[in-house]
Order: sequence, then structure tokens, then C-alpha cells
Amino acid sequence: EHYKHPQDIEFAIENGEIFIVQTRAITTLKEKPGKDEIDGKIIVRGLAASPGIGSGPVRIIRSMDDLDKIKQGDVMVTQMTNPDMVVAMQKASAIITDEGGITAHAAIVSREMGIPAVVGTETATSLLEDGQEVTVDGTNGKVYMGLAQSKKVEVLPIVETKIKIKVLVDLPEFAERAAKSNAFGVGLVRIEGIIASNGKHPVYYKNNNKLDEYQSMLKKGLEKIAQNFIGKEIWVRTSDIRSDEYSNLEGAPKEIERNPMLGFHGIRFSLKNPEIFKAELRAIKELAEKNHKFGIMFPQIISVEELKQAKVILQELGMIGNKNIKIGVMIETPAAVVIIKELCEEGMDFISFGTNDLTQYTLAIDRGNDAVQYIYNELDRAVTKQIARVIRECKAHKIETSICGQAGSNKEMVTFLVKQGIDSISVNADAAKEISELVKSIEESRQEAIKAD
Repeated sequence: EHYKHPQDIEFAIENGEIFIVQTRAITTLKEKPGKDEIDGKIIVRGLAASPGIGSGPVRIIRSMDDLDKIKQGDVMVTQMTNPDMVVAMQKASAIITDEGGITAHAAIVSREMGIPAVVGTETATSLLEDGQEVTVDGTNGKVYMGLAQSKKVEVLPIVETKIKIKVLVDLPEFAERAAKSNAFGVGLVRIEGIIASNGKHPVYYKNNNKLDEYQSMLKKGLEKIAQNFIGKEIWVRTSDIRSDEYSNLEGAPKEIERNPMLGFHGIRFSLKNPEIFKAELRAIKELAEKNHKFGIMFPQIISVEELKQAKVILQELGMIGNKNIKIGVMIETPAAVVIIKELCEEGMDFISFGTNDLTQYTLAIDRGNDAVQYIYNELDRAVTKQIARVIRECKAHKIETSICGQAGSNKEMVTFLVKQGIDSISVNADAAKEISELVKSIEESRQEAIKAD
């Protein structure tokens, strides 16, 4: 009220008293339009998982046998999506699920595809009927009766920032869309998207002596992504395949673990299946030899020994020292945070925070369970303290830091990360411009503060 502008206020606390040191107007903020609401009768509510508006006839998917029902422009309604549904999801105008949170499969894939989605409705499959016409508002988490004009979120170019803004790309078919952001590169490729699209589990290729085919399939998918980001780094996470998500792939192990989140996946699976691991690495090596630039990161790290063993395999394949290949680890377990100094001393080029898992492991919350989403908070102090500590340690060892979890698109988290001095932030392509503008405004405010001092 006094200054007529939002203020950047510096203060100090001494002997229990708060002293305002200085204040200056923040002039870089822009007026943000409110989220448009649709006029109509709301029939289902859930979590806003992927922005935009999509309309069409409902197609309820109760089993994999129902996927053939999905035609172009239909609204897919299911209990929960899984990687086997990706091809059908691409046809949908919108997606609605009974279960899951904003870091569940349906939410992650929908955002990359630019398809509006509402998740965790609890009742969509029982309340909605096949053929019923609905409108899905993925921005506000609401489903309306009847049809409204569809509106997908546009991908716009980022503004220039000191911190690198990167994008998330899992599906080669959507790399061109992500590249419209003009982002600095790709901060995360989960190769499970490529694997699932081909319908076969890595174990299938191993058991049928077809690992060359596996390698070729991955190379083809990664090359399609790389061709849209010429000269820019693409950070690829080696496979992290949970038994509950990929059980329908051909050749998948029959046993579903009691607790798949804590089961046999990530780097522990790769090191126990070195031939599968090597096929993934060779696919990257072949593309690096064509002068594409890659970062390889290992998921679910809990010990220095895992990083050592992975590097031995890289050395065996002649990948250590390749100018087009960087080596890094995912920081997504509290164990990795505790041993971050030792990981840095072992030697690597970068780390990337996987905040989806780091949050669930720290807070003991299943991120796929909508019943506990109300306490799932990536900004919980127990999580942010770990992030701050890792960034400090990595800076001391001159190791690049990044984030590739869903939190990278959260404005409050971004503000925290910029102040901690993170090197890059990876976001959904449709959020890249907005996040880059936020980062730029924070950087400019901090620069003004330095000049004033």
C-alpha cells in the first residue's frame, strides 16, 4: 500500500527484534491472468495434473483388452494408467484417472504429450459412462458435463537466464514439441518411455539373445530426441523399471513385488544385469560418437560402491574420457544425500535431484497413493534441507547440480533453488517460458541487491 509495488525486503534479527535493513520495488514481475474457469455442471473433481482443456466422448478402460476402444479425440477414463497405455494415450483428447497424484504415470506422461489430465478423482470410472460427452479442465482439476472448445497449452521459447533451463523428454515423438522451448538441453530422458512403446521388457531381450535389438531400439529413440536438440546436452537416465508398472510388457518377470518402490529396480537391477546395462550404454556411446552430447545418470543410488561399479563398466566400454559423455547420479534417496561428499570424491560430472522419489522416501509417503497426497510436499523442510546440503557439497567439488523432478516446475521450489545456486532446472516444456521468466526476475533482483550493497 505504501510503495504501490511488491517489495524485495532485506531484514535482520537481533536479540529477538526484527530490523528492516532496506527495501526496493520489484519491477520485473508481470501481472498473471487468473485460471479461466468453464461455465457448466461439474461432475467429477480431482488433482490438476496436466494443464489445458480437452473434450470428447468417454471411453472407460478397465483392462488392457479395452485399449482398442480408444479412438482419436476420445477421453480416456481409467483407474490408473501404466506405460503399456502410452500408445492409446496419444490418441486421447484428455485423460481422467481414479487414482494417483501429480507425480504418477498419468500426470507425467500427459504433461509431456500436452494432453489435459485430471487424476485422483476416486470415482470417475464409476460415475462416468461410455460415450458420455465431457470436458476435462486439466488446469483446475475439474470435469464438466458436455463439450467445450479444446485448448492445449502452447510451448513458447524461454527467456535468457544465467541458470540453464532444460526440458523433460521421455517420448521421442514429442521431442519436436519440447524443442520449441529453445531450452538449453534435455535434463532428463527416462528411457522406460522408449522401452514401453516397443512392448517388450528388457529381460525379454536378454532371455531371447536379442540384446542387439534392444540396443538398436534405444539408439533409434534417443537419436530422434537428439536430432531435435543438436549441439545441446541430453541427460539420459539408465533404466529404472519397477515391477508394478511394466508387468504387461512381453517377457516381464511374473512376480510383482510387495513393495515395488523399494524393490529390484534402478542401478541395483542394472548392476545385477550387466548385459542389459551395457546395451543401454552402448546405444548412448554410438550416438556420442556421432557428436551428440550426453549425460548418463544412474538412478536409485544408495552407495559409493554402486557408482564405482558403474564406472568400471563404462571404462570397459571405452566411455570414460569421451568428450561427448558426462557421468552423473540421481539424488533421489536420503542415502545418496548422506554420502554426497563421498560420491563427489569418487568422481562424477553432475548430479540431478529426483524430487519425486526423494520426497516419498524422506516423508514415507507413497507418491502414487492419492489418499496421502495431502501430505506429499516437495517443499517440506526435511526435503529442502537435503537439497541445500547437496548443492553446497557439489559446489565445493565443482560438480554441476540440477533438478529433474516435477518440483522443477513449482515456482516456490524454483525460487528456493535459485537462491541455493543450482546450475540448471529441468521443467515440462509447456512451463519452460514461465519458469525462465521467474528465474530471470529473481536473478535481476539479486543483481540489483548486490549493486545496492
